[in-house]
Amino acid sequence: MINFPTLMGFTSGTAFLSGCLLLAKARKVNLRANICLGLFMITLCLAILEIPLFAQNFHLKNPLLFEIIGLLRFLTAPLLYFSVVYFTSFEKKTERKDLLHLLPFLIFLIFRIPFFITGKNIDFSYQTGRIVFFILQIALPVQTAVYWCLSFIKLQKHIKNVKQFSSLLDKVNLNWLKSYLLIVLIILIVWLNLVFFNLKSLISYTPLVYVLSIFFLSFFSLRQEEVFSYSKIELKELATIEEYKKDSPKRVAGARLTELEARLKSLMEIEKVYLENDLSLPKLAGMLQASCNETSFLINERNQDNFYNFINKYRIEEAKKLLLSDSCNHLNIVGIAFESGFNSKTTFNTTFKKSTGYSPTAFIKASKTG
Repeated sequence: MINFPTLMGFTSGTAFLSGCLLLAKARKVNLRANICLGLFMITLCLAILEIPLFAQNFHLKNPLLFEIIGLLRFLTAPLLYFSVVYFTSFEKKTERKDLLHLLPFLIFLIFRIPFFITGKNIDFSYQTGRIVFFILQIALPVQTAVYWCLSFIKLQKHIKNVKQFSSLLDKVNLNWLKSYLLIVLIILIVWLNLVFFNLKSLISYTPLVYVLSIFFLSFFSLRQEEVFSYSKIELKELATIEEYKKDSPKRVAGARLTELEARLKSLMEIEKVYLENDLSLPKLAGMLQASCNETSFLINERNQDNFYNFINKYRIEEAKKLLLSDSCNHLNIVGIAFESGFNSKTTFNTTFKKSTGYSPTAFIKASKTG
């Protein structure tokens, strides 16, 4: 690894450029999330930069600056976590308790103040020194592993919840962010090998793993779109949705629920609002003249399903009719998908096969032979 300072320097530069591009992208989409993700990439850049700097004896020539770079690594994992929090939250506001995530960085900063002032490390007895060295060795790896797990759990919870408010998952399911976290995990594994295990077969590939990982991190993150394309009022509404449980207290009174159910049936079966490609929970709630919380509860309670499945069941039934209709012979599969309310062929094919057990083409053949 130490024989490849140029490659590691290039990798670090790529990470820094990616971080700057994400900070610039924050002006257009996912403001707070991209600020945190951009800063994460910049601190990751500094962590990687330590390797070529150490190879060039930078730690001996500029010990204070090298120490600062080392301390900034304690911000890397929290920044990753906060980016995931902002990507998956309708309305996350910064609170005082969020400052607790800076505690490891502040503790180690205070611990190193004597070094910054005198240029010398604190003297410890042999036994105390061993304990301090052990803590210093494991603190950053433990912090990084814990925050990666917290980030992944947060993302998985979001993926589970998106079906409560969106009928189209392409933009909101954050599959790119899941890939991003898995690549970060690869970097983490390779780094832990350098710190603890020293498997030579893996060490020899470390520079290549780093450069490819940074490339794919940049690729996935820079292709992102706005996650929640809703107004501020709609975001506040979505933030009020409670998790549905059968034994939970009823959120909507019986008479109101019956009234909304009749209105919903009319919207779906007569007006066929499910044919609108951009139909979302806030939009449907507006049509019902109800809150997002009420609409979500109505679908959960009376249909025993989430918003995504509820809407797409109607779309699949519409697609079946169109596929078997002579008047729609001029439409290809993409045309049928859009006419049914879907916004992409891939989503249509996946949803159709999951619902019927057939691809659209196979469904036509099976219907004709049956």
